[in-house]
Amino acid sequence: MDAEAKSNYRVALEQAEAELAAHEQRGDALRTAVDGLKTLLADGGSARQVPKRGPVKRRRRRKSAGTGHPEVPPDTFKGMGPTAAYRKFLAMYGNSYSVPQIRDALVQGGVRSGSPNALLTGLHSVRRRDRLKKEAERGPRGE
Repeated sequence: MDAEAKSNYRVALEQAEAELAAHEQRGDALRTAVDGLKTLLADGGSARQVPKRGPVKRRRRRKSAGTGHPEVPPDTFKGMGPTAAYRKFLAMYGNSYSVPQIRDALVQGGVRSGSPNALLTGLHSVRRRDRLKKEAERGPRGE
């Protein structure tokens, strides 16, 4: 074994020994904590109570981009796929809503999806396909 490899192995050994020592210290601290808890439980919990913290501040969630959609009865789109439900929604309510609003209305109407983002992506695809289909029907100059 050459000198450089031997030096690398020596460094690796020192690192491993340091990790093992730290691991053993954490194990000792954990054993002490377990013993303390056992003692506390054996005393019937007579140790002083730990004060509770105050209320936790939570971040406010931003409103969904889909707010403002029309109220849709719960089973309006039940059992339908995203494409059929999207087209039925447009027939019922027109094209004046954003895709997130349509997504939320479809979910409210019973469309099931793996996730809201997956449904949103699918609806964008349907809208794009429909737009391209209309453009192709008009012809190259929009006739």
